[in-house]
Amino acid sequence: MIRFINCVRRRADISSEEFRQFWNDPKFDALIGRVMAYTGATGHVKDLTLMVEANVLMREWRGGAAPPFDGVLEYSWANASQLHSVLNSEQCSVLMQAMLDYQKQFVDLEHSCAFFTEAKE
Repeated sequence: MIRFINCVRRRADISSEEFRQFWNDPKFDALIGRVMAYTGATGHVKDLTLMVEANVLMREWRGGAAPPFDGVLEYSWANASQLHSVLNSEQCSVLMQAMLDYQKQFVDLEHSCAFFTEAKE
C-alpha cells in the first residue's frame, strides 16, 4: 500500500478556530473527494490534532520538541502501478493547484510537510 501523508501547520495569522473552520469546510471535503476520484485513491484520513494537555506533556518528555502539526491528511492506494502516470498528467496538475490554492488560505506551507510512504500489511 502506498500512502501520501500531508502534515500541516496553520498559518501564524490564523487562529486554531479559524483553522478548524477551513479544515471542516465542505469545500475542502469536496476537493479531497475530487483528488480521490481522479487519482484512484482507495481511502483517506483527515485528522485534527487534539488540543489536550497530553500533547504538552509529550513535548516536554521529548525535550521541548516542536509543537504538533495542526492536522494530518492522508490518502492511500493499493499499489503505485498507475499512480505515477496519474500524478504526471495535466489534469492532476490542475487539481493539485486547486488544493494548494485552498490550503494557502490557512496552511503554513513552509512549516508543513508532505511525503509518500510504503505501508507493509
